Amino acid sequence: MEQDHPDSVQTHTIILRDSHPIRHLQMTGPLPHLMPGLDAWNAGQRMRELIPAVEKLWSGDYAHDGEFWRFPKSTSVPKPLQQPAPPIWVAARDPNSHEFAVSNGWNVQVTPLASGDTEVDTLIARFGAACTAHQNLPRPKIMLLMHTYVGQNEADVTRAAEDLSRFYCYFGSWFLNKRPVREGFIAELDDDEIKAMTNYAPETMRRNLVIGTADEVTERLRHYEALGYDQYSFWIDSGMPFDRKKASLLRFIHEVMPRFATSTPTRAEEPAL
Repeated sequence: MEQDHPDSVQTHTIILRDSHPIRHLQMTGPLPHLMPGLDAWNAGQRMRELIPAVEKLWSGDYAHDGEFWRFPKSTSVPKPLQQPAPPIWVAARDPNSHEFAVSNGWNVQVTPLASGDTEVDTLIARFGAACTAHQNLPRPKIMLLMHTYVGQNEADVTRAAEDLSRFYCYFGSWFLNKRPVREGFIAELDDDEIKAMTNYAPETMRRNLVIGTADEVTERLRHYEALGYDQYSFWIDSGMPFDRKKASLLRFIHEVMPRFATSTPTRAEEPAL
C-alpha cells in the first residue's frame, strides 16, 4: 500500500451537490447556498455536472450552461500548480459512481462505514468492474476510508470498540431523522436504546472496524492491500477524548506505517500544494 509524499491529513470534505463550481474554487467562506435534501440520483447528477466544470475552470476561460449551473467565461485565479490538474477523488458506492470516476480518469474513495469486510470486498469489486470496462484508460487509484483505532493493550482496544459502538448508534440515529433536535444535537440515546441497536454492538464494531493492536491493524491493512486498495485513510472522528485519539494516531504513525514504507521521500519528490 503506497504512501503519499508527504503523508497527508484530510481536514475537510466538500459536499459537491451543495457547491457552485466557482464558489467551490474560492474556499474562503460558507457555501453560497443551501439546497433542500436531494435523493441519491439527483445529487449524483449535480456531481456529474460539477466536477468536469471545475476541471475546465482550472484550465481557464470556461463558460458553462448546464442543467444546474450557468456562468459566463471564467477562470480559476490563481491556477493550480499541479498540472494538468490537481488529483480528483470521487466518493463512490454504487456502480454508476465507480464507472463515472474511472471513465474520467479520477481516483475513487470508498468507505463501508460499519458494514465490515464484506462491504470492503463489494466496493473493490465494483471498482474492478469499472476498470475492466475501461481497459483502454490508465487505472486510477482507490482509497479505503475506515474508522481506525490502534490500541495500547486489549483493555484499550475493548474500550475503543465500546466508544465506536456509541458513535455509530448516534450516527445511525442522525440518518433516521426521527429524534428531536435541539441546538444542533439530537436527543440523547438511553442505555436501552443503545443496547437495542445490535448491528452496532461493541463486538460487531471490533470485527467490522479496524480496531486492534498495532499487529492486528497491520494484518487488516495487508489484507486490504492484497485486495487491490492503493491508499488507506484513517478515520479518526469517534467522539473519543482528544488525548485518546491522538495516542491512537501516534501508535499508527510509529508502529503501523513504517511497515508499509518503501522509500523515504526527498524534498524534490513532495507534490506541489
